[in-house]
Amino acid sequence: MESIMDYLKREGAAFDEEMARAIPKERKPWEVYGIIWEHLSLGGKRLRPVMCKLSCEAVGGKGKSVLGIGAAIELFHNFSLLHDDIEDCSEVRRGEPCMYKKYGIPLAINAGDGLFMNVWQEILDSGLPPERIVEVQRVLNNAFMRVLEGQAVELNWYRESRLDISEDEYMGMIAGKTGALISASCGVGALIGGASAEQGKALSDFGMAVGLAFQIQDDVLNLVGKEEKYGKEIGGDISEGKRSLITIRALSRASGRQRERLSEILLARTKDQKEIAEAIAICRETGAIDYAAGKAKDMVGKAKEGIMVLPNNEASRRLLQLADFFIYREV
Repeated sequence: MESIMDYLKREGAAFDEEMARAIPKERKPWEVYGIIWEHLSLGGKRLRPVMCKLSCEAVGGKGKSVLGIGAAIELFHNFSLLHDDIEDCSEVRRGEPCMYKKYGIPLAINAGDGLFMNVWQEILDSGLPPERIVEVQRVLNNAFMRVLEGQAVELNWYRESRLDISEDEYMGMIAGKTGALISASCGVGALIGGASAEQGKALSDFGMAVGLAFQIQDDVLNLVGKEEKYGKEIGGDISEGKRSLITIRALSRASGRQRERLSEILLARTKDQKEIAEAIAICRETGAIDYAAGKAKDMVGKAKEGIMVLPNNEASRRLLQLADFFIYREV
């Protein structure tokens, strides 16, 4: 069996082609579509559309039937990234300056809006029967709302300078911001593939669990990964003052002075590399990084158990392989 990275690259290319069909690269004005394609061309693993396709195939459906829906999901994901970079004051996306850093906030927001408009057009053009399109729109609209709500909760933590966030609050936030779209990707794929109610629920639950694990592992990599592989600045979550499972755990386990220093650094949203390194050291010394990595592994283990109700075919085996990739990846 080929490596998961090679598989993602091969399968992701079909969704890149579909996105180029939906939004031609030469489309005008450049101020919208040029920026969209500069952002899309930064890459990405196309995890969500690939999981949509695998979920469809795992229950006996034809993968080609979800190309348009998978592309729509990827367009929405990239719309959210364009706006998230602005809201989070991020500097780098996939190793390159964020679009708003290059072209300004107004044009980046507008390009994100352009992506969002094309999401719905792509769903309408998917070739599915009208009644199925309505079902798909209902599932995806619910997921899109949950992404919006999760982002709002997190942004308000920053607005209120809150650090007294519980682990349950954090998990609820990422269930919206990250988990909901991956869950819907699997759920929609299952729906189009003709899944039973049991299979559909199993795949939606699987998507949510690996989505949460993916976010937690992303937070781990942000502090201990290698920048040339990770594609974002190491320690960027500290300079953004991000409330992650790691910092929440560290604040709850730290000594008085450690807690004070970590709080100061997070609230300062500093770019000082010495202070960022100090915060990472506190997270490491309190065991918070190991705790988060362990939790992600536990979640993936349970997620894999949950899809044992699926037929034993290549697609279901790929889903299991992908779940492991989520927690053992370096990118």
